[in-house]
Amino acid sequence: MVHGQLIAEQVQNTGALRGAITVVEAKTGKVRALAEYPTVDPNDPTASPAAERGSWAFSDPNEPGSTFKALTAAIGLDSGSFTTDTTVTASSSETLKGGARVSDSFVHGPNDYTLTGVLIDSSNVGISKFAEMIPAQTRYDYLQKFGVGSPTAIDFPGESGGILHPVQDWDDQTFYNTAFGQGLAVTIPQLVGAYQTIANGGVRIPLSLVESCTAADGTVTDVPSEQGQRVVSADTAQKVSQMLENVATQGTLASQVAIPGYRIAIKTGTGEKTDPNTGAYKPDAYFTTMIGFAPADDPQYIVAVNLDEPRTVKSSAANAPAFQKALTQVLKNYRVIPSGSTSPQLPKFG
Repeated sequence: MVHGQLIAEQVQNTGALRGAITVVEAKTGKVRALAEYPTVDPNDPTASPAAERGSWAFSDPNEPGSTFKALTAAIGLDSGSFTTDTTVTASSSETLKGGARVSDSFVHGPNDYTLTGVLIDSSNVGISKFAEMIPAQTRYDYLQKFGVGSPTAIDFPGESGGILHPVQDWDDQTFYNTAFGQGLAVTIPQLVGAYQTIANGGVRIPLSLVESCTAADGTVTDVPSEQGQRVVSADTAQKVSQMLENVATQGTLASQVAIPGYRIAIKTGTGEKTDPNTGAYKPDAYFTTMIGFAPADDPQYIVAVNLDEPRTVKSSAANAPAFQKALTQVLKNYRVIPSGSTSPQLPKFG
């Protein structure tokens, strides 16, 4: 109930259309909470319109925005396309291969970015230049392994597989856009599953919602644990995790997400929304995300906060208060031991 109250407050405080908080165990893939607001009253389901009686978190995919930069980083490191020492020079707006235009959300001159710096500043141009080093087919194949483009193992009624176009359909603009979470769409559980992979040392465990079934005669049948699939190496997962820790400690929202005693890894995303009537992006309308895990030195839980068209704050900063409160509550509820160390500080620039 705590998460339900939290997301209700955050939706109302930000003027969003709707929101969700998701909590997943890092080492098992078990969904411990998925609270949506507005939601259906199970005691009076007909009070909600028929179209709203399902779970939009499972059924309505959205562009994940910059949360995907962590996946691009993991794919490039794991495939050997670049290393943590590789740097790129990126300005706030550039014309890239094939005339593709890529811009950052803030104006800046040429920066000699590390991969960590690209994630901290969430530079679209920076991650695009790293993506240039990865063959398109390699990136596509890894995204599939991360679970992008396929429904989760939960198989929730009405669940969507999201949108991941075949590589042959990518033009130059799509090649770059997919590196920072545009030109494709994922459901909330798909995105959480991808971050579960990073938090779990590179092994993706299929998400599960049902733990056991009790028959009328009282017989309990446990649902067997799913076998994991290695997507990236443990070394890659650790490197990306440490970069995401630096987003939490060096990023603009550092003071808003900090939880004393715990190392935290986070990433934000601001995805543009498509108008179903026109097929074009809706002006000034965003689907915002904050996703992360803790303790980053031994991840136990992934938490995601999603808001659909927040109005008072239109960036993922709108998600920070609910994320910090939700993760604090999870760590407290499950009696997670605090980190015995501090996050390593990685350089932003070369």
